[in-house]
Amino acid sequence: MKLSLVIPTYKKQRDVLDQLERVYGYLSRKNPDFELIFVIDGYVDNTKDILEKYVKENRLKKVSVIGYEENMGKGYAVRYGMKRATGDVIGFIDADTDIQIRTLGYALKTIKNDSVMAVIPSKFHKDSNVEMKFGRKILSYGLMYTSKFLLKLPKNVDDVGCGLKIFRKELIERILPFLKINNFAIDSEILNLIGRVGYSVSIIPFYLNKNRSDSTSANLKEMLRMLKDIFYIARTNRTSFATGTEIVIAKITR
Repeated sequence: MKLSLVIPTYKKQRDVLDQLERVYGYLSRKNPDFELIFVIDGYVDNTKDILEKYVKENRLKKVSVIGYEENMGKGYAVRYGMKRATGDVIGFIDADTDIQIRTLGYALKTIKNDSVMAVIPSKFHKDSNVEMKFGRKILSYGLMYTSKFLLKLPKNVDDVGCGLKIFRKELIERILPFLKINNFAIDSEILNLIGRVGYSVSIIPFYLNKNRSDSTSANLKEMLRMLKDIFYIARTNRTSFATGTEIVIAKITR
């Protein structure tokens, strides 16, 4: 099984090499057929130069560094990387080291089941190990309930915001043309499309390190933007249903 892991990267020059080293080392042992696709979401610091120098010096043939000049948002970066992925399984993970590597291990083990099309970690899984500050917890619950109320998520999904998700290539090929969100609500949009076409997903525990960096999404401005995007997705659902696009999507994806 070849894994393509997209790593959207914005202002992470202090963290990105640690993430590269630990993910590359882990996959080299556990799933040697892989590629890491770092997408530099705007050349606003030295992240691109740092990565390219490290990759060249260490001759890491399974790593590509791509990107563009202007910051476009996580959703744009994820789509940009997925369009260039060549694996049988395609996913994305945050560029920092907040997510414990065993979460990726659980995801890989689960996706190897032929009946599984998507694997989503959840902070609310009974076996998860997640400590959140009160403010971040409020934001997480708010995002969860808003998404569940407005969108067509798969029935067993109770968390949309975890920074790791993996999917079978055929699923990504089917939904990618319909993805439009450029910012952090890309997670909600992907799960909404999966729910619309009737796929189920496998939920796994989510493990976070105790000492974590400040999330780019965990601020009021980004949360308001996420809510705006979720309302946009909900309106698109209603418009699609009214015009029959929902049926077209279902026929294409089944």
